[in-house]
Amino acid sequence: MSVVSGISRLDLAGLIAETLKSEGIDVVLTGGSCVSICSNERYVSMDLDFIDVSLKTNKQICLALKAIGFESKHLNSRYFAHLDTHLTVEFPPALLTIGDEFIPYSQVASLEAALDTLRLLSPTDCVKDRLANYYYFRDRQCLDQALMVAAQHPINLVTLKEWHENERQSEQFLALMKKQSSAGVTNA
Repeated sequence: MSVVSGISRLDLAGLIAETLKSEGIDVVLTGGSCVSICSNERYVSMDLDFIDVSLKTNKQICLALKAIGFESKHLNSRYFAHLDTHLTVEFPPALLTIGDEFIPYSQVASLEAALDTLRLLSPTDCVKDRLANYYYFRDRQCLDQALMVAAQHPINLVTLKEWHENERQSEQFLALMKKQSSAGVTNA
């Protein structure tokens, strides 16, 4: 049995992050799996999206993940799969940003996994990430995900409002606040 067989999303993400960290590659979990973890799996993502904040090459990432059985899906790809898990792993070639806001690594949240500490977006940044996908790509599911996370975690409404202003989405913020009572959004 492989090391990834039957482990939870959180522990798999932690194993991947620790494996990469041991090779000098620092990553932050974002996207749908961040929502899955923040919503206690009420939303189920089929992949783990990591942003490589250390800006390593595809080859370095591939070699590190090969040690735990993940294989690149295509030559020089940033998509990886493992026979013993249905979750795929992706490394979007991007800086850690949400819309136009850069998120410094020092401000990323952390969560204890079985093997080590997993670095991931804070609940407030996770909400921003989902809202950005809703606003810019019209993905209604992302709005639902944002509200799901906000219903389970205190959200910093001051920084959320500032983010909306910087993204030129002030009207969307007002509409979101109207939905807040039904979603249970609280001020952190």
